[in-house]
Amino acid sequence: MISTVKQTKQTRILWADYAKCFGIIAVVAGHAINDVAGQGLDIAYNAIYWWHMPLFFMIGGFFLKKINFNLEGWRYLLGHKIKPLLIAYLLNGSILIILSHFFRQQSWDYTLAYFGRLIYGGSTLNNYLSVFWYMTTYMLAIFMTTILLSAIKSIWWQFLIAGGLFMLGIAFQDITFFGHTDFPWNAQISLLAVFWMLLGHYLFKVFPKIKPSYKFTYAIVATLFFIGLIYLYSQDKLNFVLWLKSSNIQSGLQALVIPPILCLLVFIICEALEHLGEMPPLIFIGKHTDTIMFYHRAAFDITTLMVFTNNWYFRIIIGLAAPILLAIILQKIKSTTNYLKWQQYVSTHQQQYLKIGMPILASLMLIGLASVVYLYHQTNQIVKHYTMSSTPTIYMHGWASSIRSEQGLVKTATEQQIATEAMIIHVDHQNQLQIQGRLTGQKNNPIILVQFDDNQVGEVRYAQGLYRIVKYLQQKYGITEFNAVGHSMGAYAWVYYGMHWGANPQLPQINKMALLAGPYNGILNKGHRNQPTSGKLAKLWTDKSHQNQLQEDGRPKIIHDEYQALLKYRHDFPTNTRVLNIYGNLKDGSQSDGLVTIQSVKSLRYLVANNAKSYHEFVVNGNTGQHSRLHTDNPTVSHELNHYLWHH
Repeated sequence: MISTVKQTKQTRILWADYAKCFGIIAVVAGHAINDVAGQGLDIAYNAIYWWHMPLFFMIGGFFLKKINFNLEGWRYLLGHKIKPLLIAYLLNGSILIILSHFFRQQSWDYTLAYFGRLIYGGSTLNNYLSVFWYMTTYMLAIFMTTILLSAIKSIWWQFLIAGGLFMLGIAFQDITFFGHTDFPWNAQISLLAVFWMLLGHYLFKVFPKIKPSYKFTYAIVATLFFIGLIYLYSQDKLNFVLWLKSSNIQSGLQALVIPPILCLLVFIICEALEHLGEMPPLIFIGKHTDTIMFYHRAAFDITTLMVFTNNWYFRIIIGLAAPILLAIILQKIKSTTNYLKWQQYVSTHQQQYLKIGMPILASLMLIGLASVVYLYHQTNQIVKHYTMSSTPTIYMHGWASSIRSEQGLVKTATEQQIATEAMIIHVDHQNQLQIQGRLTGQKNNPIILVQFDDNQVGEVRYAQGLYRIVKYLQQKYGITEFNAVGHSMGAYAWVYYGMHWGANPQLPQINKMALLAGPYNGILNKGHRNQPTSGKLAKLWTDKSHQNQLQEDGRPKIIHDEYQALLKYRHDFPTNTRVLNIYGNLKDGSQSDGLVTIQSVKSLRYLVANNAKSYHEFVVNGNTGQHSRLHTDNPTVSHELNHYLWHH
């Protein structure tokens, strides 16, 4: 994505600019549809990933030069080729980390630790910086490919070595880096990139010499080949994915053959467009792919400000338009007289500034680097105490709530890198699943947030929706077990699910169930506006403080309808599931969390304790035990929840 298209006094190589333009549009589109449901978009997503990143690596090889292994040669490679990329990586990465801190309201500990992740790079970077893995991989690939071109004279040996590095990179999918699943700078992917970059280097030399008739024939055959691949993938007859960042590649031989075939097709199409004349918008985008690459993920957040723009097609539009606008502004600034004067002034006084500024800058950088490394080390020390697995944890919100209530619960886990927010699953008003994100199979404790768009359908409909979600995850990703977290009516829904489907050996098993403030035997009638006043669900809000008592075995003296619905299935609760029951006590004399009485939430013991593999209770006293505050930035609950779900 970084500009490598050669600029001469006469003209630019337009077809290369066009190829970069289509490549960056594919990058933005791929990220925009990554978290959207639908078979068609899923096919489009993978079809894009078959070629768009290899395309940039191949373009990166166009203008590589051999070097002499002397001071001048190393100065060219490191100073002219690598240094500008490294500066762009660190500068833009730092800007985006700060933007993310304020826009996403992240803690300073998390933000400072993220600077450590910027140094480590690779797949540890996500959100605004999720594309930055490419930058470090690109730098490493340029370095290794240049060395290969310079040290080995035989083209055949060059490709033999590059092919061996490619297969070595494929093998590294199943290897950890000193116990870490993430390689620094995604170094293992650079082994694949060397092959594509070397191929691009030699293709660029022969491409103009290929007869147009041969290119036309190839374009037809390659297009049919691409259509065939898409058809086979849609019919589940082709198992080929090329997710480079997460090092998820199926399979090595397909990854070696398919991307170059499709990239050459793109080059031929772009050359054909070049013959039609200059297309300024495509040229401008092609010249500024770096700006779009750096800032399109941050631009996606703009679409969340309004409901009607929060969709994948607006993400594509804004993800392109906002960085393009930024590129135009920067270009205008650079063409101003004041900017040119400032550049000239800096150039004239450069040596003076270096003498004064370098020691100060170096000291600040050392202090900053030490702080960042310390915080990053602290984060890694925390992670070491937790078990990292590919088992997903599904979070379910309560009555009239949303995923916002769940995000408070997962914030600490994701900031400390104990877990990763992997998916959001909407159950829409037509009861259809709308999927955002995907499971990658990585051992990063993936979290799935569930959102019922009709969030007042009640606990039974919630449980039925959860059943459909679990079935989907089983069929799509082959999961065999999962953890379940629910708040309020979401907690009731999970218990209902467990009693009806949890023991089914044909379904994924529930490993751990963490339930917060579950109203198993009634809810206090507080007269809230979102509280139903008629119908079956209105009967849930009939509990009163000090009205009920629990017997010695945990069974409540007064049994409400919703408890009776669970009571008759209590012996069907799965025997291999551990249960943690978290509840609040305001200590204000109400014996409740303000909405659910202690007797109601603790009545769960009688329902599940005899069958469950283990059953524990955890109480949060005082104001932080209030019903809604149990899931809203509550350090006590977050610590207990994270410890229960993932601690060794």
